[in-house]
Amino acid sequence: MSLRTSFQKLIRRDPSAALRERAAATAARVEAFKPVAAPPAANHAEQVAQAGLTGDVLATCGVDHRDGTVSYSDAMGNVSRRPLARWIAFTAMQMHSRVQSEMGRRRVLEAGDLSAEAHAEWEARIRRELCSDAVHALTFRHDRAFEAAQAIRTGAEPATQALREQADAELSALAPQWEAAVDLYQRRMDEENAIAETASDDGWPGRAPDGSGPEWRAWFEKKEEWRERTGVAAAEEASGEAGMALHELEVQIGDLSAASLAGLQLKARVAQRSDDIGVTWPDGLGEGLTRDLLAFTEAQARQPAPAAPHLVGLLDLASATMDELQSLHDLADRVGSAAYAFVWTGRCKKRGTSGDFNVAGELMQWLGDALTDVETAAIDEARRRSPTSRTDRETRLKILAVPVIQNGDSDETEAFARDLLAHAEAERAGH
Repeated sequence: MSLRTSFQKLIRRDPSAALRERAAATAARVEAFKPVAAPPAANHAEQVAQAGLTGDVLATCGVDHRDGTVSYSDAMGNVSRRPLARWIAFTAMQMHSRVQSEMGRRRVLEAGDLSAEAHAEWEARIRRELCSDAVHALTFRHDRAFEAAQAIRTGAEPATQALREQADAELSALAPQWEAAVDLYQRRMDEENAIAETASDDGWPGRAPDGSGPEWRAWFEKKEEWRERTGVAAAEEASGEAGMALHELEVQIGDLSAASLAGLQLKARVAQRSDDIGVTWPDGLGEGLTRDLLAFTEAQARQPAPAAPHLVGLLDLASATMDELQSLHDLADRVGSAAYAFVWTGRCKKRGTSGDFNVAGELMQWLGDALTDVETAAIDEARRRSPTSRTDRETRLKILAVPVIQNGDSDETEAFARDLLAHAEAERAGH
């Protein structure tokens, strides 16, 4: 074909054909950039097949279905889908078998000719290296292991007495800080009340208007201006900051474990202060105090020949203030009642019997009796005293009122009436 003929064919080419070619090329480029549709969710069998895991590999790794179940193969190579806990137990058992096998292999190679003492040292070292005790606990005591780990993580219950004593030391160190925080908060409240009582009425807008329109906004601005000018706003802010600092400190006290009488007393005083001002106890204080008392009394019960009066003998009631006596009385009453209630639960009864206590039941019975004696001792100490200040007289009367009425003894009732009358006369005289 001549060059001229070639040019003629090029010139005479159908224009629509060229357009079609360009359109096809453009469509191909667009198609290349289209997103690929996600494949449909695979079922159980497809997930196992796609994972490409069989035999020991599947048993070790498993296929997590993100719904609380795991697919894994058993010792026979059969793939099954079980809850996560079952897979953990299965895997732990495999780990335990392999650790024991490795220990046996190395025992033959490394410890065959060792003396008894050297063999014991080798055994301890190899168990540490292979984490044998941890694997054994995970395999056969996984529930206890998980509970202990969770307790340590949340701080709910230190796992050892050493950790409890460490927390108790931190708790005791907070006692002077708490005392100072209580005093500061009380001073700030007194200052706020004094400023509010002496603030001038000049500029006070009066009662707020109904609704939320311009009149209410004008009233609010005038009220805020009055609060700023008279110092009421600053006093409220200062008392609020002191109260918040005190609350944060009391929450911290509630979170720490008490392993001594000093720590228990601090927690009891925090609880009593909340009761005195009519607010709920800080979060965790009640549960922690009960737990600490149980742990403390359990430790005391392990001592030779424990007796209920032994707990009273540990307390220096003669040196306690009236407020401390009331705290001790109220906490002994509350926790002692809880201990007696626990005695009648199923966990405190011997299995297969209707009334015999197990060890836990005997402990709760002893705790209830011991705290009843503490409550009685606090009442007797309060009855022995003759306070002179108004606050101490009121506290003493509050401690004695309920037991006097419940006892129904005419002599006690008459003596209490005389004390109450004497208090009223002292109040009238301004003492």
